[in-house]
Amino acid sequence: MVVLVFGLRTCFAGDDLLNREPGEEINAELTLQTVTLEQPDEDGTLLWRLKAASVTYVPETQRAELLELEGEFFQDGEVIYTVEADEGEVLQNGNTLYLRGNLVATGRENDLTLEGETLKWQPKQDLLIMGEFNDDETFWAPAAAAETARTDDPTDTNAPIDVDNAPVIGFNPQIKTAARLVTVNNRENRVKLTGGVLAESKESPWLTFESEALIWFTARELIEAEQALTVEQYENDAYQTVTDRLVGGTGQIQLAENRVTLSENVQLDALTQPLTVRSEQAIWDIDAQTVDAISRVDIDQPEQQVVAMANQARLDLATEVIYLEGDVQAVGQQNDAQINADRVVWETSTQQVEAEGNVRYRQSAEPEIEITGPRAIGNLEAGTLVIEGGESGDVVTEIVPDSL
Repeated sequence: MVVLVFGLRTCFAGDDLLNREPGEEINAELTLQTVTLEQPDEDGTLLWRLKAASVTYVPETQRAELLELEGEFFQDGEVIYTVEADEGEVLQNGNTLYLRGNLVATGRENDLTLEGETLKWQPKQDLLIMGEFNDDETFWAPAAAAETARTDDPTDTNAPIDVDNAPVIGFNPQIKTAARLVTVNNRENRVKLTGGVLAESKESPWLTFESEALIWFTARELIEAEQALTVEQYENDAYQTVTDRLVGGTGQIQLAENRVTLSENVQLDALTQPLTVRSEQAIWDIDAQTVDAISRVDIDQPEQQVVAMANQARLDLATEVIYLEGDVQAVGQQNDAQINADRVVWETSTQQVEAEGNVRYRQSAEPEIEITGPRAIGNLEAGTLVIEGGESGDVVTEIVPDSL
């Protein structure tokens, strides 16, 4: 009956169905021990193979229920995943599999391993789903299995989750991910993670990526986020002390190059300085320890009461130097001093600045002073600046006495 309904080939230890007498009665439920089930497509190419300690077939529901199973998923006749689970079901003439309990699915080509409690495999659709999915055909309620993985309000499905205790944990040699739902398209090497997704690198630099949803292209070593993305760099592999944080509305992570590109309301927090940078687009080269803000940028250093603005900027996080370019304006609030220029190099640790191109320095404190010239060197926090005229440049100084 299993062969007839599902098109499966079964090899088992126990009674042989072929040895039954023609008039012998068959039980409504048939249980086989130590069984291998195989499902081919219309051309005879294998879609999957499962070995189970026991299989029970229920004619009324046309389902085969498996216990203690392991096996392989195929694509174009080649093994793409090996799987193991506590139990499972075969439905729709073998076109849909459901597995449950201590699940491990290991990719042969993409080095991806997925661990969780529930899995759905539809080979003809090239669709593998793990995690908190709800389906009328399932014989369990998987959404209830992950309540313990949430780190705060269990009713908030967008809350970040524990990377070591989640409905689905996925990892390869580069990163480890945690999500409530994972959908895999093997032909496209595309892994979509949803529901409070958290990923962390497995080697230096020590990074985490957090979003409501991430799309991971494993072959291209690329992660994309169409929703808000937070990238954090940590001091070491203990993942306790954050050194830098970059947040944006959308983003892309190139894992091989350790490069992050974020767009829409981007904010960088350099926590060791501390320093906050806001722009509409930024590129973080993590290996080079540089951040390029390639649209209008606002920079705030609150402890020194210094702010700056420019059309674009490059931040060297290692040397704590910022290179500002295009309509630059920097203000030292403590001394009410402001400098405008075409280009400014700003050492944020010492507050030393070098300005070039249409330099204009203005001090509103008494006495009120305004100086213009082609180049200037000074300290923005202290309000001291030297304007240099150069070979052909003129320096103009305007001093407004206290009496005026």
